[in-house]
Amino acid sequence: MNKINKALSLTVATLVSMPVLAENINSEDFSFGGRVEARGSLADSSFTDKSRVRLNGQGKHEINEALTAVGKFEYELTQDSKEDDTTVKNNTRYAYVGVESAYGTLTYGTQDNAVTYLTNFTDVAEVYSGYTNEEFSASGDRSEDTVLYAVTKGDLTVHASANLKATENGGGLMAAYKLLPSIEVSAGYAATEAAEGDAASSDVYMLGARYTNGGVLVSGLVQKGSVNNDDFNAVDAFASYGFGENKVSVSYNYLGFDNEAQDVNFVAFEYGRYIGDVAAYAGYKVALGSDMSAGHGRNDNADEFIVGARYSF
Repeated sequence: MNKINKALSLTVATLVSMPVLAENINSEDFSFGGRVEARGSLADSSFTDKSRVRLNGQGKHEINEALTAVGKFEYELTQDSKEDDTTVKNNTRYAYVGVESAYGTLTYGTQDNAVTYLTNFTDVAEVYSGYTNEEFSASGDRSEDTVLYAVTKGDLTVHASANLKATENGGGLMAAYKLLPSIEVSAGYAATEAAEGDAASSDVYMLGARYTNGGVLVSGLVQKGSVNNDDFNAVDAFASYGFGENKVSVSYNYLGFDNEAQDVNFVAFEYGRYIGDVAAYAGYKVALGSDMSAGHGRNDNADEFIVGARYSF
């Protein structure tokens, strides 16, 4: 009981002190923040805890009138499910430095790939979106040892990246253009040549579009490529409507291989309630066909329900 009380006390102290710490650290050049998120999912009568903590900091420093140094880090802390005790597993989401100028931003480290800007068109839901690209080295959201160049001129945005990691050499290119303030279209290509015995080589072509108007967001993404010489097709679609402190959304994720059983094919519904720095949400994923995304040793084709609450600071 003493251990439980001690753990609860530390948790409460952390929640109370983080906003104070952030307020004291934040300045014109540097900001510190993060989130504490408690969530759990139920699939095939099996409950899985998916709680997490994220801590991040980012800053800028003007070197001269032409150059500004930038840097960012973000760590995600989760409980290691392989351990009997409450052991923390750390994931470095971002750790990069670089420079900004009138000609764009150049950064190096663990960060977004070039096509992340495009895949974020549909990776918007609290939980059930962005499933079709997260397992591919070429189009994954983030990668280590990555050089990224990003520039926006008027309505045109261009990102180019190169991955220098020995086991995942490759890169990508993405261009997006705003046809109207509410409509943006984009195209991208990414490829990775993995070392033999390591992650599978992959390449992917993708097209995306999104429409925003007030509380309405509608977006779509189509992909075609190959992983380890196995061709695949993928489709993401997302729509949401926000009203007041509420948001409802529906998403569709499909990923099918030519030579393997398709592993992603579901439609999901979510509701979120947002009050200042606090959010509460629930979602239900309906497995279609031979969807295999439930995983975790459960019935891969199971429907899944998730509920969560998040405090951001």
